[in-house]
Amino acid sequence: RPVYDCLDNGNHKKALQEAEKLLKKQKDFSCAKALKALALVRLSRSDEALSVLKELQAEAPTDDATLQAMTLCYRELERPELVVEAYERATQKEPQNEELLSHLFMGYVRVGRPREQRRTALALHRLRHKNPYYFWAVMSLVLEAAQPTTSPAERSTLLLLAQRMVDKFVKERRIEAEAEVQLYLMVLEMQEKYQEALDVLHGPLGDSLTSYLDFVHQRKVELLSKLDRWPEVNSVCKSLLLGNPDNWQYYKQYLDSVEMLQATGWTPTETSTEDGECDELCPAVDHTYEMALAFIESLKESCKKGGLLRGPCMAHVAVMVREKASPEVLADLLMDFFKRTSHKPSCLLDLSYLINLCAFTHEDFIKLVDRMEASLKEALPDSWQKPPDVSAMQRHLTVCQLRHYSCHSSRLSLEDRLGVVRELFASYEHGLQFGMELLATDFQPADNYAVLAGCLLLEHWQESGDCHLLLRLLVALEKALLNSPSCFQIKLLLLKIYARIGSAGPCHHFAELLDIKHIQHDTLGYLVTPVFLKAGHFQTANNNMNLALKLFTGNYKDTTDYLIACYKYGSFTKIQEMMRFRERLNNSLHFALLTADKMILELLLEAKSQDTLKQMLTSMEIDPINDKTEWSALTDNRDVRIFREWGATRRKLLDEYLERTRQEEVVWLRMRNLLLRLLAACHQLCSQQPPLQPQHHTSVAPAGGDYVGNDHERPLANGERAPGAGVMGSPLAVATSLLDSLHEAALEADALPPHPEPYPVLCPQPGRLGAFVSGGCLRVLLAAFQWVVDLYKVNEELSMEAPTNAEIKVGDSLVPLVKSMVSKVKDLKVDSLQSTSIFLEALANATEVIGWCSLLATMGSSLVRPPRQAVAKKGKKKMKEASSIDEASTKTFVLLLGELESAVTDLQAVVSQAPADMLTNLMASLNLDHEEPFLQGTEELSKLVRQRIEQSYADSLKELGTMLDSKLKLLQSLRA
Repeated sequence: RPVYDCLDNGNHKKALQEAEKLLKKQKDFSCAKALKALALVRLSRSDEALSVLKELQAEAPTDDATLQAMTLCYRELERPELVVEAYERATQKEPQNEELLSHLFMGYVRVGRPREQRRTALALHRLRHKNPYYFWAVMSLVLEAAQPTTSPAERSTLLLLAQRMVDKFVKERRIEAEAEVQLYLMVLEMQEKYQEALDVLHGPLGDSLTSYLDFVHQRKVELLSKLDRWPEVNSVCKSLLLGNPDNWQYYKQYLDSVEMLQATGWTPTETSTEDGECDELCPAVDHTYEMALAFIESLKESCKKGGLLRGPCMAHVAVMVREKASPEVLADLLMDFFKRTSHKPSCLLDLSYLINLCAFTHEDFIKLVDRMEASLKEALPDSWQKPPDVSAMQRHLTVCQLRHYSCHSSRLSLEDRLGVVRELFASYEHGLQFGMELLATDFQPADNYAVLAGCLLLEHWQESGDCHLLLRLLVALEKALLNSPSCFQIKLLLLKIYARIGSAGPCHHFAELLDIKHIQHDTLGYLVTPVFLKAGHFQTANNNMNLALKLFTGNYKDTTDYLIACYKYGSFTKIQEMMRFRERLNNSLHFALLTADKMILELLLEAKSQDTLKQMLTSMEIDPINDKTEWSALTDNRDVRIFREWGATRRKLLDEYLERTRQEEVVWLRMRNLLLRLLAACHQLCSQQPPLQPQHHTSVAPAGGDYVGNDHERPLANGERAPGAGVMGSPLAVATSLLDSLHEAALEADALPPHPEPYPVLCPQPGRLGAFVSGGCLRVLLAAFQWVVDLYKVNEELSMEAPTNAEIKVGDSLVPLVKSMVSKVKDLKVDSLQSTSIFLEALANATEVIGWCSLLATMGSSLVRPPRQAVAKKGKKKMKEASSIDEASTKTFVLLLGELESAVTDLQAVVSQAPADMLTNLMASLNLDHEEPFLQGTEELSKLVRQRIEQSYADSLKELGTMLDSKLKLLQSLRA
């Protein structure tokens, strides 16, 4: 007991002492050994712990306390396959132990071995005739069939076997739970046996299914649709609509069935069962649009007593669109819909959906919005722009949003657009009275006025580039956020705007206000991490990446726990869903980028000498030979639609722009991975060591995830190699091949089409690739890596004349590129907030490249000055020749170091001059006109916004300067 108490209290050293005391008294006490191993694991003495555990494995303990302690050890060591081994040995000793077999089954679930799962589940069922065990075996068959490596013939056989296993229980009437019926349906649907699945739903087994949210009827509709039995689809949908007349999904299925029936000319006389007997469907089938309209009208009438519903009105419009009604008829219907529902916040989304269906011309759309506005003026002639209540305000807001949706503002002059913004902010100020009694956690009814005005002002700024406009926008939105602290739309808009001007400090502030956590690190991480790296906020970026990577590295463990819970509670339908979710996270593009950027940032920040660089590269276990990133499986999980965009044309641009940015991010990831692998290859060249063969997977693996499973099954990531894989080539051949691949990636980057300008508000910012390539950074890195490779070749040359010339040539190719890159940074003008963002990104990129060059120079120094032992083996004559060559080599190397130091000094001068340009001159010139109606009383807020921007820029320069100082010291240390 004292050992457990110490472990629970975190006193692991004391726990180890107590465990050793127990072992002195009872040296064969297996539980004490397991607890000792656990204490060693938590004291970071993994090798000793594994030694103790290996001894325990040989003993094959069967008591639960020992096995549970061993399981904890292996989980913390991320070796779940050894948990399986422990329970396999235990069950061999006690094959009739239900608890041990159950733990073994769950162990197989953790490592993803469905065949062994099935065998263990059947052993459990033979031991204890319990239904859950039997259906664990059925589910294991389904998972085995669903594996990508399973052939179609084998898949068919496995699913048929699963079906027969369930059929046996059905015949014997041994089906007990709803989950078992759902698993039966899943097996039938995977075999495309839709009729048999339908028979199950219609039979006694269907009665055991809980019809939560019309689950059974919905499944019937899906199956009938796949069987093309449209009359029955229509009838079932009608019955669903009679019970829930506001469900749009039911309307879509209903109208699809009407369309199919009308297209095929179906009539009721043809309705029959499979036996040919007439079977009157109830409700009766609507096989024409005329009948559908009559049914929809009846729904409208029946709903009048219970309150207004949107579904029947929207369905009426959808029918008329399918009937190809004239624009005038459709406009009348939409006008009627507006009058009925415009007091609801959902009206805009409904109307935008219906307008897309109608395919109006721009002129027709503008006329429709004018009619809607006229109806407001008619109802409230004197106060339509300053409505007296929330409902009237929502009607006015809907019209304003539709104006923006029609892109009406893009046709206005800049001054007229500013007038619209003033009106919107005036309406916002007026609407605040309707939320006076609301809690701070509630949204203000008028929030969307501020968001819409912000979008318009942002477009205005993008076209004009006027920094004063941008400051007005920031202050106005900050003011709105004070009135509605929980409005995430305003926070998102502020985050995006600050990101566009390279102000990373406020971005961090608003990211914290948004409380981005768990899965949002993947879906919304693109909003924050790249901004920190572009602006040179390296410490903030590092902290953010550490936080985000916890989601991905814990993904496998967390989802495996959910899978085990699914088996325990019979939620079989969720198992494959959870596995797909896990794979989507493992293959996340953002995860892969985070991993590569994190490793690079650690190298740049922490590698301050040759020894620390060597230690870091060894601990990272980067494999230069094998890149197991599954490029075709990478998933783009960015959530851009969380931000509301009302412009129709911008929505159409979204998909195109997203694909463009995805391509860019994939190329950027390929470059980052190649740079890391090249660095590892150069490390091997310079240390003259054979390629690294790590025993365990890297703790952070791009696009591979924290996979825990058998080595022969789990995917391998950039930092890993397959167990037993041999050397694929010499270090020189590997480095040369990687250089060629990096050249290809550079060509791929050049071939990408340019970004559309201006891009929509809801789209991600352009990535780092464009500025990195156009700034000459990639060319410098190519030349720097080529320098190391050529230096190695020279070092290995038998000829005594080649080295000096070759080194000079390499130095001559690298130095001009470095000077050109620095010159481009120096030539950038800082005359606006947007140009400041461009300047900071260019400076951050140049600083990173200098960091890379210093790391490569550190490696190259070992080639320029070979170990004394290697020189001592030569004869006197050769030693004299080697000495002269070494002198020339060292001289050339020192000259190169001098040029790199000069480049660092130039960048330091740029950093020193920047505060005067950015903070003193630029920010001082940006004075706000507080007489602007929507900015009155914002003097303190304006000062706060300016301070945030200035502080962020100052922090950027400080961190960039610190990194440059560090790299200068590293380069100077190489002269010794």
